[in-house]
Amino acid sequence: MTKRSRQWRLIPFSIHDGITNMAIDEAILEAHLKGLVPPTLRLYGFQPAAITIGYNQKLPEYVERRAAEKGIDIARRPTGGRAVLHLNDLTYSFVGTSTNTGDTQAFEDAFLQNSILGAYKQICQGLELALKYLGLQVESGELSVPYKHLHDCFLATTGSDLHYKGKKLIGSAQLRRKWAVLQHGSLLLNQPQSIMPELLTEESSSTDEIERHANLFDILGKELDMKTLQQAFQKGFESAFLASFNEQGFIPEEIFSIGQLREKHLSATVAPACAHRQ
Repeated sequence: MTKRSRQWRLIPFSIHDGITNMAIDEAILEAHLKGLVPPTLRLYGFQPAAITIGYNQKLPEYVERRAAEKGIDIARRPTGGRAVLHLNDLTYSFVGTSTNTGDTQAFEDAFLQNSILGAYKQICQGLELALKYLGLQVESGELSVPYKHLHDCFLATTGSDLHYKGKKLIGSAQLRRKWAVLQHGSLLLNQPQSIMPELLTEESSSTDEIERHANLFDILGKELDMKTLQQAFQKGFESAFLASFNEQGFIPEEIFSIGQLREKHLSATVAPACAHRQ
């Protein structure tokens, strides 16, 4: 890759409810598609804790009931994939331009591969380098089980995921609209191993604590503050794409879209719309 002097946007860490977070990611995607904002990296958390589900995923009624009893929200993602618990995690989203475009100007600014897996690998390189700055070496996953038969995203590793010693550490999902690409995912920091099995297991009984996933803080043997994590993400993506990120906020068009999209995501959480491309 040749040297570039691109100035991209970093939206610093902030906390929102699940519906709002999904609306924000989609608003950035739409603004980028219109050429209003540069490629954007955003870091965020959830309050209250939430389960995000894939666009066409349907959770059993007992899961929704148990989540409500525990004060855990449910939000539908604009991307595909399976259920992710956002509790003691760090979520990222990245929006950029694919080479799959007939628009001359967009093509000149394109940097993500046309294939979904190719773009996954490019973006995951930014994640891998971010973790490397924190002193951790991870690997890309491979499809190990029939993914669509699972409710739980972190029970399977695919080519879009990163794992540590066979346990998933970051799970990601992607959406494309014309040449605009959105990828977002969850890095588990110190999430209890038992919560998702308790929510998703049909028989309501006590379960043994099993190592379902990897936790960053457990691996490192220490906790890191959000400033350190954000700096690592910024360095990782800058190195992967040879770009510079500047901290910026939302533009007025995005703020307006977030309000509208929030209503759409609120409805979509109750019942999915028609077919949607992951």
